[in-house]
Parts: sequence; structure tokens; C-alpha cells
Amino acid sequence: MNNPGRELSLLVVEDNVFQRKVLMHQLRALGYPMPLAAGDGEAALALCSQHPVDILLCDLRMPGMDGMALLRRLSLNGFRGGIILVSALDEDVVEAVHRMSDAYGLRVLGRLDKPSSPARLAELLARWAPDTRPPLAGSGPHIGVADLTRALAEGEIMPWYQPKVSFATGEWLGVEALSRWLHPTLGMIPPGRFISLAEEQGLITLLTERLIEQCLQDKTHWQASGLAIKLSLNISSSSLVEGKLCDRLLEQCKQKGINPNLITLEVTESTFVKDLGHSLEMLSRLRMHGFGLSIDDFGTGYSSMQQLSLLPFTELKLDRSFVDRCHEDPVRLAIIESTLTLARKIGLRTVAEGVEDKATWDELARLGCDECQGYYAGRPMPRDQLLPWHQQWQARAPTR
Repeated sequence: MNNPGRELSLLVVEDNVFQRKVLMHQLRALGYPMPLAAGDGEAALALCSQHPVDILLCDLRMPGMDGMALLRRLSLNGFRGGIILVSALDEDVVEAVHRMSDAYGLRVLGRLDKPSSPARLAELLARWAPDTRPPLAGSGPHIGVADLTRALAEGEIMPWYQPKVSFATGEWLGVEALSRWLHPTLGMIPPGRFISLAEEQGLITLLTERLIEQCLQDKTHWQASGLAIKLSLNISSSSLVEGKLCDRLLEQCKQKGINPNLITLEVTESTFVKDLGHSLEMLSRLRMHGFGLSIDDFGTGYSSMQQLSLLPFTELKLDRSFVDRCHEDPVRLAIIESTLTLARKIGLRTVAEGVEDKATWDELARLGCDECQGYYAGRPMPRDQLLPWHQQWQARAPTR
């Protein structure tokens, strides 16, 4: 057996001496010779500040700083490792802590019951991989409106593309365009750090127009090379009610010879609440000209069913909060199954975003979801990386 302990740093946080010794013994038996140990949350935080911890095994019920308080502190400190929840508490309590951890931006690998099973422990440890996600929104140097205005003027904000593939065949169907800011000194800046700023400062429509122009140019490049994939574009609420958006889209598609049927515009539920009448007018006009319309983050708003009944959608996107680990959660699975049934009955294609492992892929494929979008198939990437990605995906794509 390989010795993973040479590469990983593990920390066991458990107040019960016997339980802590059991976990330490099991880790050593699995090939991790020098795991760290802490008897409470404060000691765990001190160790995390002194050592780079890859995986933290966290008891939930501890005196003083309990596991939930420790997780919150780890989130505030920017912890990027994996977390295994160790507990004998009821399933619904541990699941609530898991959701809390997700909301804090932490990476939970799963639950380990007490007494701990070596086989289950090995399974959870095998889920660990280095965190390549962008930093959380708000982290890093301050970015102001002058920086954003300059970036837009100099073309630093550009589209990256995340592939969308068929659950049934593994075929590459299209891409979603996602904005990335390539700052000359700060490097890659994720959208969480500048989209809200653009909306607050009235720059979101300009940003949207610039991205659409670049995306359509890339679409002509794909068409010239014989690549007939669909393109999904995100539209903000303010851009949607901007009366010129529809005309500009149509004009650019006509100039570039792009069929609007190959473009889907993704809008979130919150978009419609502000001005339903105007939204209905704009979306109906876009549908009339052949654009597809996707309701993004379905189920996370307050009026999902009303929007479906009023607006001319062609696609429904399952939010990652339901998709992630759905194969382990009967409640999430029930929500997804009922949503897919609804979508089929009203003739909508379905896309699951946030598919990150084969178990989730297999479950959604079994339920009949149409398209997969997530790290399991492919991460967001620049245009010139799409073809190499496709070659690799064809070699490993699962099919039914």
C-alpha cells in the first residue's frame, strides 16, 4: 500500500481520550504515521495555525468550543482542507451541520459514525483532493469601481467556458460562459468578487454586453471549425429589462451568422420578481426570435411554480444545493426526482449543475436528467482548452 501520510497532514479533534486513540490507531494502520490530535476546538485552531492541515476529523459534541463553533472559526480563517464529521448524533442533526458547513464554504468529505469503521474511514479519506476552487468572494485585495471600469475598458474580463454533456450518451452538447477577470497584477479574480460591484455601480449591463460580444465571436470560431455546440449566457435582471439587449443580440447574431436556436439565455428566479411585466415582454420577444431560455437556480426562490406557469422557458437548471451529494440524501433526491418529473410533463430540458463525482452522475442519469454541468465532466476553462478537454472526456465519458 502507498504511504499517503507522506503527502497528507491529518488532524483528529476529539475530546474523548479513548475515541481519539482509536481514530489515531486506525489512521496509522491506513498508512498515515503522524496524524495530529487535539482535545478541543481551541487546541485544533492553534494546530491549524501552526501546520497546513489537509483533512480534519471533527467531533461535533465537545465541551467549550463544540464542533459547529470550530467549523465556523475554520471558515472565517479560510480553511481549505477536507472535513470528516465524526459523530454519534442523529442523521438529521449531522446533515444540518453538513449544510451549515457548505454554507460556510467548507469541504465536508462525509460522516464517520461512532465507533468508527476503518473501511468507512478509508473511503472518506479517499475522497480528498487538493482544493482548486477560487477563493471565496470578498477575499484578497480590495477592488474598487475604478479598477473594474479600467478592466472593462482594457478587456481584462473575459469568458471562460464550462462544458455541458449528455447524461444518456456522454456527448458534448454545449458550454456555459462564465466571467473571469485576468488582472495584470492580482492574477485570476473570480466573479464573486466583482459581479456584485458591477451591479451596485451600474456597470453590469456594460459587462454583460462585452461578454456577449466575446462569446459570440468565439461561437463563430467554433462554427468555422465545424463544432456545433450550444452556448449558454447569463443575463442579469438589469440587463434583461434594458430594452436594447434583445435588439443587440439579434443584430450581432445576424452579423455573425449565428442561429439564435443555438443560444440559451440563463436568468435566475430573482430576476422576475422586480418587474414581472417587463421581464415577460423581454423574454417572450427573445423566445419569439428563437433563443432558448433557462430558469437558473430553480427551487431557490419563492415563486418557482408561478414563474414556470407565466414565462416561456425551454430549460430548467437544478441548483447545485440540491444536486451535490444527492445520492446520499433522500430529501434532496426526492426534490430532484419530483422536479425532473415536472419538467418532463411540461416539456423542459433539464440541466444539473454541480455534478462532482460518478455517484452523483449515476443517480441523475438513472433519474433521466438531460444534461450534466460540473467538475465531474469539466471545469470552467479558456476557449483554447475546450478541444483538448473534449478529447480527454471522450476517453472516459460514462454511457448507459
